[in-house]
Amino acid sequence: MKFDGITAEARLLLSENRFRDSKDFYDENKEKIKQSAVVPMRQLAAIIGEQLSAADPQMVTDPVKMVSRIRRDTRFTKDRHLYRENMWAMFMRSKYDWPQYPCMWFEFTPDSYSLGVGLFMQTPALLEYWRKAIRENPEEFRKAVKSVEKTGAFIDGERYKKLKEGCPDGLEKYYNCKNVYFIVYSENMKDLEDETIIKKLLSYYSAFTPMYKFMLGVSDRFTSETGFVPYRRRR
Repeated sequence: MKFDGITAEARLLLSENRFRDSKDFYDENKEKIKQSAVVPMRQLAAIIGEQLSAADPQMVTDPVKMVSRIRRDTRFTKDRHLYRENMWAMFMRSKYDWPQYPCMWFEFTPDSYSLGVGLFMQTPALLEYWRKAIRENPEEFRKAVKSVEKTGAFIDGERYKKLKEGCPDGLEKYYNCKNVYFIVYSENMKDLEDETIIKKLLSYYSAFTPMYKFMLGVSDRFTSETGFVPYRRRR
């Protein structure tokens, strides 16, 4: 599948659409927005998703489901803007059937892009299993950390002030997290205009895969030992 690229003009149009916050403006430019931003993001998601499915065969690979919409859901937020100027693609299992499983993602804003790997819909109970996995498999974890951090990605999010018990030496900043995700940023927006971004993402995600698989083991054990069943599968 080809990738058409996401140009500066496409990003400017998304920004203007958000600034105007007008259904009339959106309707007038809907096809242009679709062809310049939505379609290329779906192309990117399809190309990357096909490669990543080898790491997790249950990963969703339908680009329509993987890519964010332009129209925002304003029901649960104080931000009443109707439209967004950023877009993202999620590489993960169905969030409805596997909510507490890992994900990888790519997002762009008007002036930067980011990507990363982390646990989706994190809970204190899930993070207890994260710490248990680090305690029981510290060397596997260190290898996964080394792989993900060689890209420039870093672990972000809040941490407990008091160190949790049982932490292996040198792993405190990972062990004590309230949120678990690794992220890397770039302001080189020219990358998005051609297949440069595809090549970069595939290289990054290859390095992220050991961490994704470590997190997959955390989620599998959490699901198995707690009997956790997502709401959609309880019906």
